[in-house]
Amino acid sequence: MSEKNNIQIQFNYLDLENCFKNFYVVPDYQREYIWEERQVTQLLTDVFDEFDNNHNKEYFIGSTVVFKDENGCFELIDGQQRTTTLFLIICALKYIYKEWNLDTDTLDRMIKDKTVNALGDSIDKFKLELQYKDSSNILTIISSLSDRPANLKGSADRLFNAYENIIVFISQNFEKEKSDRLKKFFVYLYRKLKFIQIETPEINDALKIFETINERGIGLNPMDLLKNLIFRQVERDEFTKLNSKWQQLVGILDKNNEKPLRFLRYFIMANYNVNSPKGDEILREDEIYNWITKPENATQCNYINKPFDFVDLLIENANIFVKFFNANDEHGQNIYLNNIKKLGGGSFRQHLILLLAARKLSKPLFDHLAKQIETLIFFYFITREPTKEFERNFSKWAKDLIKIETEEELNQFIKDKIEPEVTDKQNSYKSSFLILNQHSVQQYRMRYILAKIAQYIDQQRLGSYIPQTLDNYITIGIEVEHILPFKPENGLREKIGEEYDEVKIKLGNLTLLEKSINASIGNSDFYNHKVGEYAKSSIYLTKSISLLENVGTNTAITRINQRLKSYDDWNSSTITDRQELLFDLSKSIWKVDYMN
Repeated sequence: MSEKNNIQIQFNYLDLENCFKNFYVVPDYQREYIWEERQVTQLLTDVFDEFDNNHNKEYFIGSTVVFKDENGCFELIDGQQRTTTLFLIICALKYIYKEWNLDTDTLDRMIKDKTVNALGDSIDKFKLELQYKDSSNILTIISSLSDRPANLKGSADRLFNAYENIIVFISQNFEKEKSDRLKKFFVYLYRKLKFIQIETPEINDALKIFETINERGIGLNPMDLLKNLIFRQVERDEFTKLNSKWQQLVGILDKNNEKPLRFLRYFIMANYNVNSPKGDEILREDEIYNWITKPENATQCNYINKPFDFVDLLIENANIFVKFFNANDEHGQNIYLNNIKKLGGGSFRQHLILLLAARKLSKPLFDHLAKQIETLIFFYFITREPTKEFERNFSKWAKDLIKIETEEELNQFIKDKIEPEVTDKQNSYKSSFLILNQHSVQQYRMRYILAKIAQYIDQQRLGSYIPQTLDNYITIGIEVEHILPFKPENGLREKIGEEYDEVKIKLGNLTLLEKSINASIGNSDFYNHKVGEYAKSSIYLTKSISLLENVGTNTAITRINQRLKSYDDWNSSTITDRQELLFDLSKSIWKVDYMN
């Protein structure tokens, strides 16, 4: 065979340091950026957990397929979603580094560097170039740390959302006062995050490799080791029956895009006593097989004597795991699970440890528990509790929760476990709430906060306290309105002063507003141009900014009015005042209570 017919494939084992010494292009024939918050947060969470567990250990995140074009750039044939997200992580780190007055030189070179063009002239070039439709030069905007442009659509909107979510994730897991820990995290990303780059000399070869990888799948499923262990416990004539059950289990997880190892972790922590190698209640993914094969744990699971019962239990839990995550119980949509999903986003699942343990509770007991879990998780998120602590507590508590049958037992559980956690966080909760802004929480979480407050005010105003979902407040017809506009015109920035960019993103400056009313406001800047339109809103949280309705004396409306204010002017002081008002309301919304 002639040399030109040989595919000269190179396999390069790269880290971020060596990856972004190269220049990459996502060609216009490629799929646009499609990752949502769930995929971005999952990648960040996986990497952060590995860093938190052992920052000296390498972490492999997969492979990419590239073709080197005539300009020396690598066209990304496979792996562009992940590579683009890694580039966004670098940009987000640069943003945080700038905010914290840290040196950004290395990050700058990973984002943009010198190269030569076809004429041999030296030029500045971004390390990643997106050529597909809707990219809108968005990476240039992001990497320059500019504000979000108006009216982003398609992939540009998803790219900026991902960038903002990464900033929030970093802000929640690291503190400016302990910036050395963030720098260590960057070093971990820089040198320990590993992937294989498959490079071919011809684009057709790269496309063929991409096709082959996707045709043949990814090899062994993480469930296969456990499957093999269970199959060893049955006679050969029972293989067909067991295999049918196993396919049912795998099908449930595959259909719902659930990672088998993550499900197994939560299944074990919800149903069994866990003593990890570190002596706590947390079980890591790479410890699962060793844990389940230990004699004392084989006895707990009882898969040796009753393998079919064990698989049936896995199937039962998998079905419930998927239902609970999708905000459903056996009766249909569950209001409190729906709230938790809106609060936690697409990747949060730690609460499922508790819910799996509580799956046999009656409907009233289960709903009350789910409501308390929502409150606890809210406090955890606002006070930036590490997710490892979520899991450690939930895994430990599950052993008590799984035994509960009565209202008295549930109240005791809430008193012993949940209430002390919330009480312990009251001081840090207040300080954290009063500085809440769009850079400290994800946008979907800010929507949840505004929706819960708006719903509470409307229910108090109407004197109706029937639990309802937040769907009427978190919908395409309702938008988050910046009372002090995000992009000011006509001298408003000069009027407010140098703190404008800081106060415009505070919770106190935000409200919910119907899309139709928001459209009628147009580009009005000054508060007195907007306040008349706010009065037309059916959301009393917003309407009350403009005016307070007074109907009778000592009515539901007058009582809630005592906790609200209308404003004649809008500035830094009123924004601070309104944030304190919202904090006062929050104490009545997110609180621990008991069944009676």
